[in-house]
Order: sequence, then structure tokens, then C-alpha cells
Amino acid sequence: MKPQGKVFVFDDDADSLQSVVAALRRDGFEVVPFSDPRVGLDRLAEEGGDVVVTDLRMPGLTGMDVLRHVTRTHPGVPVVVLTAYGTVEGAVDAVRSGASDFLMKPVEIPRLRAAVFKAVKERGLRRELERLREEAGRAAGVDGIVGSSRAMEEVFRKIRLVAPTRMNVLITGESGTGKELVARAVHSLSPRNGKPFLPLNCAAIPETLLESELFGHEKGAFTGATTARPGKLESAEGGTLFLDEVGDVSLSIQSKLLRAIEQKEVLRVGSSQVLKVDVRILAATNQDLKKLVEAKAFREDLYYRLNVFGIVVPPLRERREDIPKLAGHFLGLLAEEGSTPPKKLAPAALKALLAYRWPGNVRQLRNALETAVLVSGGDVIEIQDLPVEVTQAVVSPSSSEPIPLPASRTLTEIERDAIRDALAKTGGNKTAASKLLGIGLRTLHRKVKEYGIE
Repeated sequence: MKPQGKVFVFDDDADSLQSVVAALRRDGFEVVPFSDPRVGLDRLAEEGGDVVVTDLRMPGLTGMDVLRHVTRTHPGVPVVVLTAYGTVEGAVDAVRSGASDFLMKPVEIPRLRAAVFKAVKERGLRRELERLREEAGRAAGVDGIVGSSRAMEEVFRKIRLVAPTRMNVLITGESGTGKELVARAVHSLSPRNGKPFLPLNCAAIPETLLESELFGHEKGAFTGATTARPGKLESAEGGTLFLDEVGDVSLSIQSKLLRAIEQKEVLRVGSSQVLKVDVRILAATNQDLKKLVEAKAFREDLYYRLNVFGIVVPPLRERREDIPKLAGHFLGLLAEEGSTPPKKLAPAALKALLAYRWPGNVRQLRNALETAVLVSGGDVIEIQDLPVEVTQAVVSPSSSEPIPLPASRTLTEIERDAIRDALAKTGGNKTAASKLLGIGLRTLHRKVKEYGIE
């Protein structure tokens, strides 16, 4: 039978060491005991392990020394701290330093088992995060698009299917889903990939200037036109023009765009000379163009010219299984931009990302991680480093998929008592209490609500 996990146990008390080892071996763990933590840490460096269980007070090297060493050199390995001299301050200090749990001696075997099983699950989740982070750079789907969900596999299938053709493509999806990435992928996999790919956000340009942006203008065509200038259709010759938010184009320009697509020619503003163009049109919108057609706000003939082939990009809430890979991908990119080692996600932070509905989709996820990287003081992004709207989803009863934070009863009791004690000492002043505890004010507010502390 495969072991549940490999556990290193450090304790200079022979009876306590034997008791812990026997209990964990009965549960199917591979246990490696050491009375000297220095020797144990050397073995851990050589062989690796899943969990470290350490006594707090030992001669030469203390449990806190072990905790800090493991956190620094083996950041994915959880540490459970045991002590016969338990205090609230000691527990808070251990947890703040990265301990997975803090148990009193003589250890109650059920609580020890629960703590180690929880730590092994935590280790498994961290390994999965590492694996996904490594895969993000190697297997990013199609041309930099990250995802392996069924929904995204369908997007990839359609990209590969339509890319080699000359078809115009209409890409639909909510804001922030990555429609431009899909357009770029279609272009890069097409025979036009050596020619220009020109994006144009139709919603960001006033109607008076959009015509010039699309078709170009001659010198003196209007006030400010001091020189002749080609438009995007002309500049994208032989390549691809990506019309983002095409649903915002006015009816007058729609008619001119339709003619350009049908006749494959453009007429610059202020010119009488028709120019032939060979351009593939990829368009995108977060609106329902069919409804706009029904409302006479969008030309039906232009709709069918653009929507020769359609690709729907799913919202992030419909492909939550891609979130860990996306998070690893973005953390890697942010690290490259800042020339720093990539930060890691704590398991609780990942669960918060998975619980949130992401109305702003992939763009919002990147922004949230960028904020967390800035706020985080260490190498690991904790749940309190994420934007408050994301962390609220973990405990909010209205969340479509609520996911509780991992915590054992022992650690919860200690944490709750520490918060109550700090609030009592500061007369209920949460700002002062958060400083006393060494945690963020936002974290304290969340914990007070979570534990129902008055």
C-alpha cells in the first residue's frame, strides 16, 4: 500500500517521539523520526518530505528555528509545532511564522492525526500549484491563451479550424474574457501571420474620427488633416484587421465598412480614388449583435458579413478549473516584469480565487493578482493580500460555490482566543488590536466576522 505521505518528526523527548511515530504509522504514514533536528533537516534536504512535526523546545535548535528553516528552504512543506509550554502568544508567533498547526503536549492523538492529514492535503495542493505554474509556460493552449477546460478546448478547436481559411470571424464574449487574444491566435495560425495584425477599438474612438481611422484621409480633408494618412484597412494590407467592440460602430460607418468588405476596396476621406485592399476582418463584441439587428441598431447584412464563422469565449466563472493555471501564468509574467522571483499562492488564497465569480473575467483576475503581488510582504500571497471583494466570496453565504478556509479546531480555538484577548486589551479598538496581533486590519475584520466575536 502506498504511504499516505512522508512525515519527519523532531523531538528530543524519547517517549513523546515514540508515541507520535506509532500513531502516525498506524494511519499509514511513512514516518522518519529524529531526536536531533539538525540531523533530521539534513535528511529532509536529501530526501524531501510532505510534513514536518517538531517539538518547540529542544536543545541546540528550537522548533521555531526548524519552522523558519523549513519555510525558507522547503516552502511547500507544512510544519506542525508541538509544545508542552503553550501560550496564546507562542501559538500566534508560530502561525505568523508559517506553522500549519500548533498542538499542546501531551498530544491528543485524534488532534495530531487531524493536523497531519490537513497538512498533507495542504502539501498536495501546493504541489498542484507548482505543477500548474510550470505547465503554464509550456502548455498555454493556443498562441499564449491559457486554459485546459472543456470550454477552452472548444475555443482552441475552432481557432485551429478557422485560422487557415479566409473567413471573417466574429468573436463574442463578456468584457475581459480575452477576445483579442483569440483574434491574435487566429491570425498567427493563418497564412497571413507574416503580415500586419492591426487592432482597432471602435468604442474608444469618437465617430468623427473613426471613419478616418478605418479608411484614412487626404491632406485638407478636414480641420487638422495637415497630411495624408492611410487608414487601418489600408495599413493592414495582406494581413488582419481586428475590430474590437464592433457593436459600437454607428450606422453611417457600418454602411461604408460593409462596402469595403464586399468590394475589397476603400475610399479615403476627401479622396475620389478607390484603393483595392486584401484584408481579413476579425471582429469582437460583448454585445448581442442579433438583438441590435432586431432593434435596427446594427445592419443585418454587415452582421452576416462579419459572422461568417463565430467563436464564443466563455466567462471565467464557467471555466473555474483554469484559474490555478491562469494564476500561475500571471504570477510568472508579473515576476518577469518586475525582475523578481515569482510569488506563490497560499492554499487559502487559491480557494478564494476559485470561489469568486469574476465579473471582470480574466482581466480582473490579472489585476487582482497584480495588486496582491504589490501588497504581499513575502514570497507567498496570503488570502488577506487579495482584494476584499475576492476574499468575501470564501465565507459569503450568497456565493455560488462557498469554500471554507482550511483550519483545524485546535488552531481555530487558539486564533479566536488570541483575537478576543487583543480586543479586550485594546478596549475593542480593532486598529490597535491588529497591530498587537501583527496582522492586517482587513484580516482582523474578516476573522471577527468569521468567528462571531462581539
